[in-house]
Amino acid sequence: MKCVLMSLVILGSITASAQQNKEIEQTGTPAVMEVANGKKVKVMLQRVEGDRLIFQPYKQLRDMPAPMDKLAQLTFFPKFDPKAVEEMFTAGDFQGVIDTVGSDMEEFVPYMPVPNNLRSTFVLVYHSYKSLEDYESAARYAQQLLAMEDVKMKLLGQVGMAQIALAQGDLVLAEKIRSELPKDAEAASLYIQAAIERANGEPKQAIQTVTRIIENHPNDVEILPASELLVAYCYLDMTGTNSVITTNSAMNTARQVKNMYAGTAVAVNAEKLWAELGGREVEARELAIKAEMEEAEQAAEKKKAEQMARRKAEKAAVQAEAANTDVSATTETKTESE
Repeated sequence: MKCVLMSLVILGSITASAQQNKEIEQTGTPAVMEVANGKKVKVMLQRVEGDRLIFQPYKQLRDMPAPMDKLAQLTFFPKFDPKAVEEMFTAGDFQGVIDTVGSDMEEFVPYMPVPNNLRSTFVLVYHSYKSLEDYESAARYAQQLLAMEDVKMKLLGQVGMAQIALAQGDLVLAEKIRSELPKDAEAASLYIQAAIERANGEPKQAIQTVTRIIENHPNDVEILPASELLVAYCYLDMTGTNSVITTNSAMNTARQVKNMYAGTAVAVNAEKLWAELGGREVEARELAIKAEMEEAEQAAEKKKAEQMARRKAEKAAVQAEAANTDVSATTETKTESE
């Protein structure tokens, strides 16, 4: 009887435990949340409401709010490998970036305003959408950048929205975005101004504006690459004046951008323009000419070395003959004296 009762007790405990586990099955996005005081807790993120992040503590089914500006960091656990995504981006495989990340990134997009371990990957996906001219997706990502406290991230979103507006022919919106930039974002403001000037059919003025960026903000690695590539497109807009000179200027500028800013989306786009303008063929000819010159120089050096060796040998032969002559003369003189 006791065994039967004990079994019933154990069975009841197992059933209760199973029921309890069933009740705490959670949905949402798993993450580790770090608050301002450094404390870290496991959570299941549920959604964003205004400026609050709604989450559930690990193994608890009650929603709790957290002001996003009070959170120090979120750590996510994505299915994709961020390093592999970065390598594809650096290689210019923008479609590969989108295909690899796929819909997985969408789960994390709403939480990007909070500092997290996927922000850099998020930015790569954003640039990939822009490069692929998927402006709807790019704009959605830009909106998340605008919601961030990080000044650089916010500025990246503003410039991106201006670029999208210009790509869609909305110069009024681009100018509005430019007017709303922070006062200390002069380089970004000048870049958007130059892009608007080009869109208005003023490529020479746009180049002058970019020159101001280069002179006054030579270390702005965020704005300079896109600004210098813009100059290449301005040269193409000027092909009516002298197509050979301006096309060569565009190609050389694109080559400079691709070499100086390797590993960026701008560099990949610059390489694409450079190739379209015949850059690969020109480079192949230059390499062939260089190889011919090096071969000629090597042949000249070889000939010079052979001539020097021949002269040295001839000189040695003359000296040897002179020495033999001296010996013979000495011997004859000695014989005569005897």
